[in-house]
Amino acid sequence: MWPHDDSPAEVALDLLTIVGHAVAGFLIGAVASILISLIMARVVRRNKKLSYLSRNLKNPQRLLLLLLGTGIGVAVATGPLPFQPSPAWRPYFMHGFLITIILAAAYVISGIIGTIRDAVIARNTDAIETPHFRRVRTQMQVISRVTVGVVWLGALAASLLTFDQFRAIGASVLASAGVLSLVVGLAAQSSLTNVFAGVQLALTNALRVGDIVVADGNQGVVEEITLTYVVIKSWDARRWILPSTLFTTQTFENWTRLEPKLLGIVEFDLDWLIPVEAMRIELKRILQNNPLWDGREAALEVTNATGGTVRVRGVVSARSASQLWDLRCRVREELIHWLQTKAVYALPRTRLEPETTTAPSPSARRDFVAQVKADWEAEQADLTATQVLPPVEEVASQSQEEETGRHSWLKALKRSLS
Repeated sequence: MWPHDDSPAEVALDLLTIVGHAVAGFLIGAVASILISLIMARVVRRNKKLSYLSRNLKNPQRLLLLLLGTGIGVAVATGPLPFQPSPAWRPYFMHGFLITIILAAAYVISGIIGTIRDAVIARNTDAIETPHFRRVRTQMQVISRVTVGVVWLGALAASLLTFDQFRAIGASVLASAGVLSLVVGLAAQSSLTNVFAGVQLALTNALRVGDIVVADGNQGVVEEITLTYVVIKSWDARRWILPSTLFTTQTFENWTRLEPKLLGIVEFDLDWLIPVEAMRIELKRILQNNPLWDGREAALEVTNATGGTVRVRGVVSARSASQLWDLRCRVREELIHWLQTKAVYALPRTRLEPETTTAPSPSARRDFVAQVKADWEAEQADLTATQVLPPVEEVASQSQEEETGRHSWLKALKRSLS
């Protein structure tokens, strides 16, 4: 490592020098990292929405500055001097230091990409439930993942290209790129299909983070969209992991594609004595006092009346799926309380009543039918007689004949007197 004629004291002195330079570089990097952290903390205190700066850049910049300061300190301490050559291990250290800085720089760039993503999303924080914001959030998540993947792939390639052997392999790979791409494409056909499907979902408006969907028989909220799969969260906090190709090759329901506002129903099976109008007024009173109701829809209708109960359906509306669920539960609870206190007689029941009247005899039933038929025929006959009147021409001719007969009698009387 050092020349063999160096004494142990000189070797120890050189080692202390290297350690001292490394510690000095580490402290310089730490001071620079603390200054940057203080600046970011001051910016975040002024604007709480910029908290993503500290979240995404705090650790990457700290790691880069500490490694950079320490490495530069060791590089300066081991540099060649006019009367002292550099240690034999210095080239290996500089090679490792270069690879470390490349990877640390990729870490910092990833943090910058995350900061840009959060900055775009934070601009529309107040409109988190709008379709436009969900589309932007979905696209930024997928684009940031693709960009981060490209950055780390480039960092890995740059690290490998620092070795002479890998540079030679890279040249041969580029020479056979056509055959290699064909082999890789055939081997990873399904994976690439999922990747392209994920990109398609991100760039189109068919599916977004936050949408309520029914896919493959499962209903839930889209929690995450990656390049290969989609995560759907159910109401009981379960997650379904579905491949991206399912949403590009099969039909699925998207309940909030145009707007997050939804309609929900609350159904009751009640007794036939239910006062429907009073219950309708109570539903409107409940909704007016509930902040979850968006004021669009409030209706109560009887949808079925067969069997021993009457089915009453209430229709309500809310701004989002989560609010609609809470609103339906609240309305159901308060209407049950109203039924228990104000309309107990309307609660569903099964009646077992004794027979209060006996059926008439067969002859009496036949007489009843005949009497009803006779009464009906008499009513129709009276109605026909009332409606049938002589024509106007016939009435006029009869009056003319009567008038002519009266005049002829007068003329005969005058002749006899004369």
